[in-house]
Amino acid sequence: MTNETQEIMALFAKLVQSRYFVASAWMTVGKERRRDFMNTKGKSRLLNLLAAKDGLTNAEITELLDIRPSSVSLQVKALEEDGYVTRQASAADKRVSLIFITDKGRDSIEKGDLETDKLSETILAGLSESEINELRVLLTKIANNVQQTQFDSAFFEHGTICIIKITAIGIVHDSLGRRLLLCNK
Repeated sequence: MTNETQEIMALFAKLVQSRYFVASAWMTVGKERRRDFMNTKGKSRLLNLLAAKDGLTNAEITELLDIRPSSVSLQVKALEEDGYVTRQASAADKRVSLIFITDKGRDSIEKGDLETDKLSETILAGLSESEINELRVLLTKIANNVQQTQFDSAFFEHGTICIIKITAIGIVHDSLGRRLLLCNK
């Protein structure tokens, strides 16, 4: 069965080398992670927070996102200039501004979700509902196998490179910390 498993792994490698497949996978992960604003980056993190909890002060944003007040101020200013958020004086304390997401900000989040859905639908086009369900079951089993695998340290000492990190922008880092390129073949 070694030839068969190697053929399957070669197919996985072909998928991982496709920038469209990797982009779709990361966008889908990002879509799910946006529901948890702590796992997103920069301005999108702030925008997703406001989509979940609108009308926050800079101090509340600082605390919830665990970032510096100056970073919050810069991000709010940039988002406001681009029309994604607005500031309004608090009715309780006119010295305090409340930050609200605008329709443009909500549309931006929705547009990103729609693009993610469109890309994943395109990639899975041609598969029947039963094939998609079967693929889900099989990939879940494979993912569980990978998570439960304990690699022997000798595996890494014999020059085998293991990809240990793929960043949100698709940069792959190996077990030695080197950047690897994903190419589309």
